[in-house]
Amino acid sequence: MNKNYLLFALNVCATAIIAQTPITLGNSNMPGSGDTLRYTNFQINTAGNYTQTGVNFTWNFSQVNSTTEGVRSFKNGLQTPYSILFGLNAYGEKIADTIGAGPLTMTNYYNFYKKQTSPAAFIADGVGMTFSSVPVPSYYSDKDELYNFPMTYPKYDSTTFKFTTSTGGIIPISYSKVGYRVTVVDGWGTITTPYGTENCLRLITTQYAVDSIKNTIIPIPLGFPNYQRSYQWMTLIGKIPYLEITGSLLGTNFTPTQARYRGYEKTQINVGISENSDINDARVYPNPVKDILYFQKNVKRDSNYEIYSLDGTKVLDLKTDLFETENQLNVSELEAGIYLIKATVDGQESYLKFIKQ
Repeated sequence: MNKNYLLFALNVCATAIIAQTPITLGNSNMPGSGDTLRYTNFQINTAGNYTQTGVNFTWNFSQVNSTTEGVRSFKNGLQTPYSILFGLNAYGEKIADTIGAGPLTMTNYYNFYKKQTSPAAFIADGVGMTFSSVPVPSYYSDKDELYNFPMTYPKYDSTTFKFTTSTGGIIPISYSKVGYRVTVVDGWGTITTPYGTENCLRLITTQYAVDSIKNTIIPIPLGFPNYQRSYQWMTLIGKIPYLEITGSLLGTNFTPTQARYRGYEKTQINVGISENSDINDARVYPNPVKDILYFQKNVKRDSNYEIYSLDGTKVLDLKTDLFETENQLNVSELEAGIYLIKATVDGQESYLKFIKQ
C-alpha cells in the first residue's frame, strides 16, 4: 500500500512538473504542403503592453479589436508555376498576383520555404516570379533560417543570409539582400486570443539587412538598411504564429506596422451569421469566461437569445431562467471553445463572440 501510494504521489508530482514546463517546437509544427492557414488582423493599439514576457506567463489578447481576415496557403513546389525550378521538397506561398508596374510588371510572385533536416530548421529558400511570361527563380545563396530547432525556452540564435535575384538579363533590375537574423525565445506560458487559448513560446526575431538595387541605367548598387522586428507567440498547433506583431526598427525604436492572430473566416463561423461588436451596446466580460458571463447592460427579457459554436451548431437557447440576474448568464456547462451569442431584439439580429475556458 505504501509503495503504491508513493508511486501515485510521484506520478502526480511528475504531471505537475510537466504541466509547468515550456513546449518544444520542431519542423512538424511548421506549415507544409496543402496547409491553408487563416489569420485575423487587429488594431495594434488594442493589444496593451505586448512587450511584457516571463516564465509561465499569461498573455491575454482576447479583447483586441479585430478588423480584416486573410489566408496563407502553402503548396508543394510541383503545384506552383515553378515546379521544376524548386522541386518536391519546397513549399510555395503565393504573395501577390502582380507586383511592379509598366515594363517592370511581374506576376505569380511566390515565396518558397523548406523544412531542413540537418541542422533542423524552417528556411526561406527563394522567390519565384514571372516576367514577360518567363518563370524567373531566385535563390538564397545563404539560406535564411527563419526558425532553428528544437526550439524551446530559453534559446538564442544568430544566423546569416544572402539573397540575390538571378534574372539572367531578363529583368533590367536586380535586387539583393544580405544580413543576419537574431532570434530570442524570451518567455513561455499561455496565450489567449479571440481564436482560443494555447500553450506557447514567446520569441522576438530581428532581421538586420542591407537591401541593394541595381539597374542598367545605374550599374552601381544603391543600398539602404532594412531592419525588421517581429514579436511572435508560437504554439504546437498554429503552424504560423498564434499572434504576431511586426514592424520596422530604427535604433532602439520599434514601429509596429502589422498585427494579426491565427484566426478563421468570419463568413464560415455560421451560415448567414456575421459577428457584430455588440448586442444593443451590451458587451460581455470576463472574456474568456469560466462560469458567469456578465453583460455591461441589462438584456431584454422579451427578446430571443441563442448561443452557437463556430461550426454553426446551436448549443443553447437562452431562456429567461438561465439568466442569473438581468445581466448575468451562467455558461459553466459549455465546453471550452469560442461561441457566438445571437440576439433577436425587435426583429433585428446581432451577434457577440466570447471564449469559454
